[in-house]
Amino acid sequence: MVLTKDGSSQLYIVNADGSGVTRVATSSGIDTEPRWSPDGQFIYFTSDRGGSPQIYRIATSGGAAERVTFEGSYNVTPRPSPDGKSLAFIARNGGRFQLALMDLATKQTQILTDSAKDESPSFAPNGRMILYATEINGRGVLAAVSSDGRVKQKLSVQAADVREPAWGPLVR
Repeated sequence: MVLTKDGSSQLYIVNADGSGVTRVATSSGIDTEPRWSPDGQFIYFTSDRGGSPQIYRIATSGGAAERVTFEGSYNVTPRPSPDGKSLAFIARNGGRFQLALMDLATKQTQILTDSAKDESPSFAPNGRMILYATEINGRGVLAAVSSDGRVKQKLSVQAADVREPAWGPLVR
């Protein structure tokens, strides 16, 4: 979780009962948007410790934070894929906020969308599709794109503006 108990926003691990509050990293910047890797070995997060928002990861066993994104000056909202092989995130690209996908082994990054105000990516349990919120004609809409970027859909939700979508777990 993110707490501001020691000043700026920093990452902590806390037991489910609220005990065992442990600071994960030390930074003079703001660390936020933590997300566990599927194997529990790392926590991915957004930080401005290098001057602009970028994605980092830190081993849950401790150590120094490692910067993950280097392309562009603004990368936020890290979401590891269910298999841990790729990372979805929002990248500012030419003034547009677009959904990007990085292969964590090769560090190759692909912009998956052609919209301008994407936010909140969420992987399907099988890792093949990514839900996200975007804006069309001033209204928040739900959208989905395949992890290879070939299939793109806008999903209609008439009730209100869409924000913060989350794919449910695979129930067996």
